[in-house]
Parts: sequence; structure tokens; C-alpha cells
Amino acid sequence: MKTLGRRKLPIIVNSPGGNVDAALQLGRIIRKNKLDIAVGTTKFSDCWPGMKDCRANDGKGAAYFGIASDGSAMCNSACPLMFAGGVGRVVGSWAHLGVHQITTTHFRTTRQYRTTYRVVRGKKYKITTETVTQDNVGYKTYEMSKALERRLSAYLRDMGVGRGVLDRMKATPASDIRQIALDDMLTMKLVTSRDSLGILTLAGICRRSPVPANCRGISANAKPAKAAAIEAKAGPSQPAQVPLFQPAKEAPTQPVEAAPGNEAPG
Repeated sequence: MKTLGRRKLPIIVNSPGGNVDAALQLGRIIRKNKLDIAVGTTKFSDCWPGMKDCRANDGKGAAYFGIASDGSAMCNSACPLMFAGGVGRVVGSWAHLGVHQITTTHFRTTRQYRTTYRVVRGKKYKITTETVTQDNVGYKTYEMSKALERRLSAYLRDMGVGRGVLDRMKATPASDIRQIALDDMLTMKLVTSRDSLGILTLAGICRRSPVPANCRGISANAKPAKAAAIEAKAGPSQPAQVPLFQPAKEAPTQPVEAAPGNEAPG
């Protein structure tokens, strides 16, 4: 977020799930920064000339080229909680979003101590205390506690998402994943439209008025020679390349047609 500054790029997520607390934190960060989100994957098709790999020049002003698509992408388990944080939220027809019951692991620790005492003039004084043994006993529960249910319900309400998502989670065993159909996601207000991620990433969106926030502006007196040289590399048999990330320079700008960028969290 610090690198992007004021640019508001959409988030393209492909995740099997993970930690619920982390998902809630990420969701609130996404909403605070007013970012859109889509389920999809990003495949890098080229690197900046001279780069040994696509990460060699991170933070050095290098551009990344890739294509985002929703084919076989997923957002499962805890991922839909993070997904709910997006302002605009889309799941294409080739992507999957699924939920299930949350697994909670509890740990109980037992310790045994050895304490040394000294008796001085009839009074007992403690000298040292040391741990002799320590056992960590863990167990899992697949039932959502009332406290966690209230917390998730409040979070989804804050995100403008219906309770139907939580009900579907509770009704699905932790060992299974229940994919939510697009019509149901619309009813639950989990998605904001029937669109796919193309509405956030295709170059053509920069022709709209007003221009979306993730389209770049190029200085009026800029020399586009390098950009033209890079685009010329793509032959007739190669797919069009969409620039994913390039830091904007602080200079007077005017809107021009440019390709948007994506950021895909791990």
C-alpha cells in the first residue's frame, strides 16, 4: 500500500483459505483503502528487458507484465471473509468461492513446579521456584462458538454482506467445501455484480469516463519510446500484455488510455 501511494489497484485473489483472524484484518484493510477485489489468478508473461527473473528489480521502478483470468481460481474457507472487504466484489463464472465450518484449536498447558524453601528462626521463606515439566494438550472443535458467531456476524454486517454467508458456513462440515452459486452470492450481497474480473483489469476500462482509479496517467511531455519498444515485442501469435505494476512519477498528468494493474495476495 505504501508503494502504490494514492493509486487504487484492484486485488486479484486466489486462495484455498487460512487463518480467520488474518482474513478479518485483511478485509478491514481492503475496505479502509476502498479497493475492489476479484477471484482470479495472474500469469506473468514477460519481464522487463535484462531481468533474470520477474522479481529481480522489486522496488526499483521495474514494470511487470501479465494477464489476469478467473479460470480455475478459488477463494475458499477463510478467504471469503477477506473477499467481503472489497468495495466492488466479483467472482467470474470460471472461478469458485466456497465456505465451510470453522475449525478452532484449543490448547491447555499444565506445568509442575519445584519450590525450594528455607526455614529461618521458625519462619518459612521461599528461595526458588522452577518448572519441572510442561505439557501442552490441544484439541479441536468444529462447532462455532457464540462469541465467534457474533464477531463474524458483526464483521459481515459492517462490510454490507448478508448473514446468509455465515449460515452457509455453519451448515457445511469442516471436512467439506460448499461452493456458493452466483445467484446466491448476489442475494447474500457477497458480490456486487455478475461481472468477472475483466471489469477491473482489461485495458478497455481506461476509455471510460470518468477514468477508473487504477488507470495510469502519463505526463503530457513524456517520451513513450520505451513503452512502444516493449509493446512491439509482442508478435501476432502472442497474447496482449497488460502492465501490472509501475510506480507513477509525480508530474502534471493528463488521462490517457493505459492498462490497469493487479496485485495478487498470497
